[in-house]
Amino acid sequence: MQGEHLAIIDLGTNTFHLMIVAFDDREDYRIVEKYKEAVKLGEDGITAGKIGTMPFRRGIRALKKFRKLIDSKRCTEVRAFATSAIRSAQNGQEFVQKAKEEAGIDIRIINGNEEAALIFEGIKNGIQLPLDQDVLLIDIGGGSVEFIVARDGKAQLLRSLNIGAARLLEMTQPSDPLTTEEAAKLQALIREKCAGLMEELKEFHCQTIVGSSGTFETMAALIANLRGDHLSSENLNSYSFSFRDYHRAHQRIQKSKQDERLAMPGMDAMRVDLIVMGSMIVEVFAQELGVKQFMVSTNALKEGILYRYIDEQRERVHKIMGNTGKNIRAKSIRNLCEKYNYDRAHCLKVSELSLQIYDQLTGIHPFGKQERELLRYAALLHDIGYFVNRSSHHKHGQYIVMNSGLSGFSHDELVILGNIVRYHRKSLPTRDHFHYKVLDPKQRLTVRVLAGILRIADHLDRGHRNFVDNVRIETDKRIIQMAVFASEHVDIEIQSAMNEREMLESTLDRPILIEQGGQAQ
Repeated sequence: MQGEHLAIIDLGTNTFHLMIVAFDDREDYRIVEKYKEAVKLGEDGITAGKIGTMPFRRGIRALKKFRKLIDSKRCTEVRAFATSAIRSAQNGQEFVQKAKEEAGIDIRIINGNEEAALIFEGIKNGIQLPLDQDVLLIDIGGGSVEFIVARDGKAQLLRSLNIGAARLLEMTQPSDPLTTEEAAKLQALIREKCAGLMEELKEFHCQTIVGSSGTFETMAALIANLRGDHLSSENLNSYSFSFRDYHRAHQRIQKSKQDERLAMPGMDAMRVDLIVMGSMIVEVFAQELGVKQFMVSTNALKEGILYRYIDEQRERVHKIMGNTGKNIRAKSIRNLCEKYNYDRAHCLKVSELSLQIYDQLTGIHPFGKQERELLRYAALLHDIGYFVNRSSHHKHGQYIVMNSGLSGFSHDELVILGNIVRYHRKSLPTRDHFHYKVLDPKQRLTVRVLAGILRIADHLDRGHRNFVDNVRIETDKRIIQMAVFASEHVDIEIQSAMNEREMLESTLDRPILIEQGGQAQ
């Protein structure tokens, strides 16, 4: 992940959030940009199951702004997740398509349970959850509310209900402030919508509620100011308070007019209307379950997406590198890659594509697991010569590999590995090249097959754009046909790979045709 910038977009019902994260060589991260825009996507349409014309335009306009920020930070990956307003809207897919066309952002619509799971991932990595007890986590969104029961770091229950603050506000359209009758009807509505969940929750013994996202953070800021905890109001993560504190703030919110709420210390102007609904949701659950204590998490969905991404990348490295804890060869390769500042995303992609090609050509080439392992390592190492100089980096890479004293490899394996790295670009091997000439015929064939595969895989990620997802191969005695599946048009990559097919073609004695197969499945 070294040198990578990840952009995370949370497309909420009320607010769109952008977070940009930079990773360093120790796999630590820092947040380099946070930006949010109140789009009110559910305005005038959420209960009808449609994104209104003006909210639709505001949403696309916000994503165009996000795109400029993303490009300015040179992000290598963008992960955009849509939640309740878009997933429940009849024109949700239309919004996703327009975002792709006008802002160049691919949006993934997630279901409620996945949203809850990601929120839990964010929360558990941001605060110390109470041990040896059931804890109820509540994330109040505009369109939906996510409920998680956790115990000792594990989720026991995940639920998502369409009772978000914006949805309730549009359904009830109350006075400002709420009348006594309206408050009673609102509580009854929440109990009705949540009756089944409430019965489930009563099977646990939740004495603590952990709240996350904007509405709950705003409630916590109000409470901190009421208590005189002014330092805590600036950094609310892990801030705790009693039900009595919560109930006092809730009562003030319910009895106040909009301008009075706006004047309250700690009030977020973006939440001034929704907080009335949000605070009532929490009040009902706290009363029904007999909750005594509250805690705040400033981590939620965005951070959950971040930690899920980190876990995926580690798993990807583990899969391709091998178990570096037990496999001395894998460990020494990883150490060498990191020592010479390899481009992790590119090298992992090239390794994946190389192995896909190798596996599908089994039977045409005569090799097995040992050669496959060498190809995997060569793909990871193929660009380390850049550390010396971009010019002739394939030759510098060969020298590094052969003289690095990699643990777990025989002398012959290091010479073969060095040759594969050497011939991943530029001239083809000849007997005039000393380190190729010293190999026996089988070893030379190994180099030509593996380096030939590596050349094609490397050029399928030309420009290090990571667009190609997989390669599917069909073969007969006359031809090898490679279908390239990618998230974008990859004409440049395919033409580049076609220009580099000569070594593999001549070695396998059949022509190779490479074409785009369409969108990856």
